Amino acid sequence: MYRLYLKIALLLAATQSGAVEGCEPISFGYLDQERPPYWLGVGTAVPERPGASVELVQRVAASVKCAVKLKRIPVLRIRAALASGEVDFAPMDSSSEHVSGIEFPRDKNHELDITRGLPQRIVVYVRASDQIPANTRPITYFKQRRLGITLGSSYKTRMEKVGLQVDSGAMDISRNLEKLRLNRIDGFAVSVVFPEDMDSYVAKRYGRSIVRMQNPLFVDHIWLAVNQSYYSAHQGQVEKMWTWLGSTGRKQFAELLKEYSAAN
Repeated sequence: MYRLYLKIALLLAATQSGAVEGCEPISFGYLDQERPPYWLGVGTAVPERPGASVELVQRVAASVKCAVKLKRIPVLRIRAALASGEVDFAPMDSSSEHVSGIEFPRDKNHELDITRGLPQRIVVYVRASDQIPANTRPITYFKQRRLGITLGSSYKTRMEKVGLQVDSGAMDISRNLEKLRLNRIDGFAVSVVFPEDMDSYVAKRYGRSIVRMQNPLFVDHIWLAVNQSYYSAHQGQVEKMWTWLGSTGRKQFAELLKEYSAAN
């Protein structure tokens, strides 16, 4: 009887060990710039509080009992790193839909599944002293004015196609906001999930002198895209992660954003 119990115990231990070891840590690539409240810190280092989006990705992986290896990458290299398999996952918008080597969640019609992505809005910050009417549409207002974006922003091409004057020379948010303050640009466009996500960050640094326009420039979505080879080898796992993100993950992300925005 003792030998039987011993065999059962060893079998259970082996099964449990295999369940943990069977899921190797997934690698997640994201930009090496600070984008509060989503990504905090600069360079390759990951701070103790890494940002709301990083924590969300960690929870997405945990939903299928996986850990995450974080890799910070210059923004212009992230898409290539994902397509080549340097990283397994990275945030991508619809501009990368047809890039070879990258997979997105799809619906039953094989279209991008917006229910398993996150909303993305391109909002615009302007000088309060310009007294722009609340109902002004940015896409009209900036036809004759300079609109700044961070270097490497995926929405630059879309902005240029509709005739906007784009200034993409500044590397990060703080430099763009300073250019706005100094009248070197007339507005700063940046991607957010919820319109107010970056308001507290801006207000704590510029008070009421820089404000967000009520209407967004564009409305889109962003997804946790995956390397094609990784998807082929772990399809069931990836689909579960995407589904969790579109349900429980959205709710938890909203709470994370509140926490980080309050701390900015």
